[in-house]
Amino acid sequence: MTMKRIFCSSLAVICVASAFVGCGDKKEKKDSAIGKWECEKLIMDGEEMKDFLGIEPYAMFQIELKDGNKGTLNSLLATEDGKPVDIEWKKAKDGKIQLINEEIFDDEEVFLIKEGEKMVMDMSEEGDEKENKAYLIKVDEFKDMPENPFSNFGSDDDDDEADVEFTSDDEEE
Repeated sequence: MTMKRIFCSSLAVICVASAFVGCGDKKEKKDSAIGKWECEKLIMDGEEMKDFLGIEPYAMFQIELKDGNKGTLNSLLATEDGKPVDIEWKKAKDGKIQLINEEIFDDEEVFLIKEGEKMVMDMSEEGDEKENKAYLIKVDEFKDMPENPFSNFGSDDDDDEADVEFTSDDEEE
């Protein structure tokens, strides 16, 4: 009878252990694209730019890809009042991520392509001889958007003003 008890107890322990292993923590593998992506570098006409019209790259594109193929995009040139807009995204079989928002992207197809630890947004158009790209890095938090990035344009307070006179061809006579 003791042998029966040991056998039954051992069998019970094995069943319980199997249940724990079988019902263990099964997290779905999180897509590495999910997260916050901020522009680090711009390449325009094949040349790296430190800024675009005085705007630092981080303010050009801040993209958050969320679970459920939802996300947000914030860009000083594409969004109003510096507020993020909702976007959708889908991942193609080749790994490219298409950003979708008809108001911002019109009929254009905008893709992010994973290159190492970065995402690249190719903004080149068909027929462009030189590349136009934005390189985005994954961040924990976005940098704050500048409040008035175009404040330097049209200011009368500039010390290094240039006096420029324009003449038309008719005035030269």
